[in-house]
Amino acid sequence: MKTAPATFILTTSLILAAAGNAQAQQRAPGLAPIPNSAEGGLWASSERAERAARSSAELNPDQALNDYVREVTCRVASDYCSELRVYVMDRPAFNASAAPNGYIEVWSGLILRASSEAELAFVIGHEIGHYAENHSLERWNTTKGWMTAAMVVTAGAGIVGAYYQVDLTSVGDLAYLTALSSVFSYGRGQETQSDQLGFERIVTAGYDANAPVQIWRSQQAEAKASSFRSVRQADAAGSVFRTHPLTENRIAALAALAASHPDGGRTEGERYRAVIRPHLSAWLADEMNKRDFNGLLYLIDRLDDVGDLGVLNFYRGEVYRQRREESDAIAARDAYTASSGFPDAPVAVWRELGDMQVRLGDAASARLSYERYLELAIAADDRWIVEDSLNTLDDPS
Repeated sequence: MKTAPATFILTTSLILAAAGNAQAQQRAPGLAPIPNSAEGGLWASSERAERAARSSAELNPDQALNDYVREVTCRVASDYCSELRVYVMDRPAFNASAAPNGYIEVWSGLILRASSEAELAFVIGHEIGHYAENHSLERWNTTKGWMTAAMVVTAGAGIVGAYYQVDLTSVGDLAYLTALSSVFSYGRGQETQSDQLGFERIVTAGYDANAPVQIWRSQQAEAKASSFRSVRQADAAGSVFRTHPLTENRIAALAALAASHPDGGRTEGERYRAVIRPHLSAWLADEMNKRDFNGLLYLIDRLDDVGDLGVLNFYRGEVYRQRREESDAIAARDAYTASSGFPDAPVAVWRELGDMQVRLGDAASARLSYERYLELAIAADDRWIVEDSLNTLDDPS
């Protein structure tokens, strides 16, 4: 039986190594790509995505909020401000993205979780780092090169294996998996670079140098509090398919950068909360749909240090009501009661409080809660349901 030549294995290594060397040039402000180039194709795809975003039901219609987020973006990206379009999307996940054509999405889940303008500015600055360094084009070139190389090696393994009568299928599989893992590994380097670039941008803009550490610490803590084991364990170990650095490594690197700027900077926490306050209830309702009750409790606890206690206690009660663990009925009642004492309490708190008081056997208190709801919710669609609940209290038979 013939043996596979060492030159095939060596050639495989050289092809895969060369495929990972696709580099993109740093973006110069105000320049558009050649239409039929690879970057031109990415721009065309980005423009289609931007058109979809503009017509999406998830696009937040509050012009003041969108203008504010754009203002923050321009503070950390003054060199690119004139070519950037910013869209706030009502999506309950911690995310922002910057497309090659200057189209930027900032999701409500990120805005809700950032506790200050400085924290939001860092995440946007991180995305501007990707944008400025042309990481999307670099990633596309790398991916294309790796996948082409993987297909060549896989095909070559079949031909050589047939000639030498040996099974080289595993070599082809290894080439393909190496291609995938190298693409994602390369992404980790881009993420680390963008963290540093985002940090430099917020410091230059006068923001608190500690904001990056703070936002990643809070995300780490929320993940550890999650109701879902997969979320709790997501940062426990590295993987060739992870595009972001492990959080501890990321935090350590950012903390080292912050240590070199001990004078800090501004956070703009109060201004930030004032801007997002009109959307707080709707965004928390979206978070409820994810049913990560323990993670949401952590988030609510983190938010309630600066006010909005009517809204926050209402959703704390909602978490307990829907989670239904031992003693959650009592915890829900107490949270609703606390909410009802603040002027920003949703009207629905009286209906939910009444239901919880019924569940706990306190009919007298439930009657008062239902009556208060009917007094406030004059045009509510569910008035007849609450009225029926009142009649049931009056006639328990």
